[in-house]
Amino acid sequence: MKIWLINPYGPIEGENWRDYSFNQFGKYLAEKGHDIIWWTSNFAHHFKRYRSVGWKDIAVTNRFIIRLVPSTSYKKNFGIGRLIKDITFAKELKKRIQQEEQPDVIISAENPLMFGIPTFPFAKKNNIPVIIDQMDIWPEFLENGFGKLKNVVHLLFKPVYINRYKNYCQAAGYMALGSNYLLFARKLTLDGERKPYALVYNGVDTISFRKQMLSPMPKRLLEITISSIHSYHCIFAGTFGPSYDIDTILNCAKKCSENKLDVDFWFAGSGSEIEKVLNVARKESNVIYLGSLLPNELAPVYAKCDIGLCAYSAKSNVDMPDKFYDYCAAGLAVVNSLTEEVSNYINDNEVGFNYSAGDVQSMYSAIQKLTMDNVLLKRMKENAFSLGNNFDCNIQNEKMERLLYQVFKNKQ
Repeated sequence: MKIWLINPYGPIEGENWRDYSFNQFGKYLAEKGHDIIWWTSNFAHHFKRYRSVGWKDIAVTNRFIIRLVPSTSYKKNFGIGRLIKDITFAKELKKRIQQEEQPDVIISAENPLMFGIPTFPFAKKNNIPVIIDQMDIWPEFLENGFGKLKNVVHLLFKPVYINRYKNYCQAAGYMALGSNYLLFARKLTLDGERKPYALVYNGVDTISFRKQMLSPMPKRLLEITISSIHSYHCIFAGTFGPSYDIDTILNCAKKCSENKLDVDFWFAGSGSEIEKVLNVARKESNVIYLGSLLPNELAPVYAKCDIGLCAYSAKSNVDMPDKFYDYCAAGLAVVNSLTEEVSNYINDNEVGFNYSAGDVQSMYSAIQKLTMDNVLLKRMKENAFSLGNNFDCNIQNEKMERLLYQVFKNKQ
């Protein structure tokens, strides 16, 4: 098949970030003999920099092209600049796709604020099935940040909701990176539950990842971690931002230090809360900042750790985070604040403990249980390692490919 992937967000091939789902999709489907174009922005959301001047094609393989669409830039994730960028992307895409050979199927993960333009009108006109990839719940997530003004903002977004409903009615199928997101997509319209669907986690190449774990830790990281005097290591890897439970981790580290718990806390990443991390790291010997690491640097760091912190604020609506797959692939016990799906995985498979977001004592109790019982910790790490096999990206991508065939078959 000839398949288009339309998503203006996400790291592309060659960028120093965890392999993004659409990049995984493109490479996997190309290996299976399909011809893939991923239409994405020439402005990188994660790095806030341009990838090209104007249009550019990046040939990942002879069957997979990443096509960079000219877009405007922005500095903040929430603001008018990002909205203008999405509008610009849609306008440029609309002009270009009219000139292209039509695909057999489209997978779309567009922000609803783009009103589905041009993907859905183009697909309807040319009888092309569209699969919606539910990667987040917008604009509901945006509304939650407005507090008491939430209802007012909801009214302002009414045109967005109306258009989103229309696009979901047109969709030929749904996929999502979490079961709650998938349920949301399928229940949004009257006939949504009768359409093909797939739950496709944004997994990890477990074989490659575990090989990287065997690599020696870079010298600069060895020099940093050698200061660690504790037997057990917790790690938080990712973005230090308001959606994460950074304050709770730092206060828990202080409590561990006060109570002489034999554990330290490693941080890898960057973000708006980084000064908090650095300030505590200067004062507390059990808090170590490793820097912002490349994916291949992070794997051998995981090999030295015991517990992965899946710590999100109570306001977060994340369903299944990437760090959970990575922690499991690495065989780390998980201490988690998210409810619903991740929480169920942890309880059902005994891979760690859940704690209440924002509750220092709750996190402390979870870490204390793991570090005071070697038999328990060993069992949970082994369980996590075993569960990690289920999140292998090839297993996940197979589910996505089966959905594509089903949708294409229904079109005939």
